[in-house]
Amino acid sequence: MKKITRILVTVLSLVGFITAYAEGTGVYRTAIVLKNGTQEIFPDTLVNQFKYTKSMVDGKTTYSLNVIQHGKMAMTIPIDSIEEINYREMTPYEHFAGDWYFVASPNGEPLPGTSIMVTSAVSMAYHAVLPAPGTPGYGHEIYCHIDSIAHRKGLKYDADFKLLYDYNEATGKGKVTMALDDQQPISTTQYFEEASTYAYWDATSTWYTGVSSQHAGGDSGNRYMYFVTHNLDTWALEGHQLECQWSVADLNDPDHEYSFPSIYEICWVVGLDIPFVYAEHDLVGYIDIFASPRLMHHPWVKPLSE
Repeated sequence: MKKITRILVTVLSLVGFITAYAEGTGVYRTAIVLKNGTQEIFPDTLVNQFKYTKSMVDGKTTYSLNVIQHGKMAMTIPIDSIEEINYREMTPYEHFAGDWYFVASPNGEPLPGTSIMVTSAVSMAYHAVLPAPGTPGYGHEIYCHIDSIAHRKGLKYDADFKLLYDYNEATGKGKVTMALDDQQPISTTQYFEEASTYAYWDATSTWYTGVSSQHAGGDSGNRYMYFVTHNLDTWALEGHQLECQWSVADLNDPDHEYSFPSIYEICWVVGLDIPFVYAEHDLVGYIDIFASPRLMHHPWVKPLSE
C-alpha cells in the first residue's frame, strides 16, 4: 500500500511538472515503467493531463492512471502494474515509442474481368513500447504491436514485430531496423481461413499453395503467421533486417516517412512449423505482400496532384 501511495504522489506531482516545463527548449516526456519489463513513453506535446481514478472491484479498492491526450482518455494503466514513473527530456530512442503507423501497399485486387491489379497505400496503426531500463533490450530494441493488419477481406489479425535501434551522437544520425523474423510467428493466433482469403495471384487464383507433399510429416495441423521477405539471390522466403537511416532533423519532422528499402517486400505468409523454413516446404500461402514499407506518425495521405 505504501508503494501505491508513493506512485499516486508521483502522478500528482507530474501533472504539475507538465505545465512547469512546457516552455523548455526540448521535448519532455513522462515514462511509466511497468512491472512486465516494458515502459510507455508520453511526450508533453501529446499528453494534456494524467488523472487517477479509484474504484471497487469485488469489494476491493483499485486505482488506475488515465492518460488524457487531445482531451480524450488514450490509455488506462492499473496503478499496481506500475514499477516507476519518471520525467525528463525525451531521448531520440524514446521518440520511436508510442502511436505510429506502418504504411505499405498491399498486393491488390484485379479489376473485374481483367488481370490488372489495383492497389493503394494502407496505414496500419501500431503501438510501440520500450524495454524497461536495465533489461537486456533497453537502448537497442522497440516492441511494436498491430491490432489489425490490413486485409482485403476485412479479417482481423494482430501482429507483433520488433524494431532495432542505433544512434551515433557524434554525427546526429541513426538507423531503425525492422526485424522480419522467421524464427517466431507474429501472433499467437493461427490463420485458418479459406483459400479465397489469400493474396491474389491473378484475376482467377490466389497465392494459396496448400500443404506440399514434400513437407516432412505432411500437414502439421498448424497455420502460423510470419513476416518474411524474399532472398534476392535465391528467391527463398526468410527472415531479414530492413534498415532505415534517419537524422535528428527527421525526428523533429512530424511528416517524415521512415522508408525501408523498396527492393524488399514484406510477405505475410502462413507456415506449418516453428521456425519457418522455406526449404523444408513449410509454406502454405501468402496472405498478403506489402510493398514500399515505411513508418509514419500519421496515416498516409495521397499527395495532391497539380
